[in-house]
Amino acid sequence: MADEKLSKGLLDAAFKKKNAEEEQKVKEEDKATVGDIITFEKDGQQVEAIVTSARLQNSVVCDMTIMEDFDDRNLDVEKTVVAHTNYSIKKRSDNN
Repeated sequence: MADEKLSKGLLDAAFKKKNAEEEQKVKEEDKATVGDIITFEKDGQQVEAIVTSARLQNSVVCDMTIMEDFDDRNLDVEKTVVAHTNYSIKKRSDNN
């Protein structure tokens, strides 16, 4: 009986996780493309970056050096990878 409850609990947890992942999927039209300016949080700071690669399935590569105060922010890297669910598009590229 205890094993049955444990199995049911694990199955329920797996289905909940799958449903949560499906809800977090971003529609293709809402994903950033190369040249778009995005905003997101990194190291507790709100940052802005330009998308340099959008070929990854679940994220984009972006360059944060477009911010005028990049050097003052003490960020460890110039580029970073951001999941589609973790950014907002501030400005679309004119190429889109």
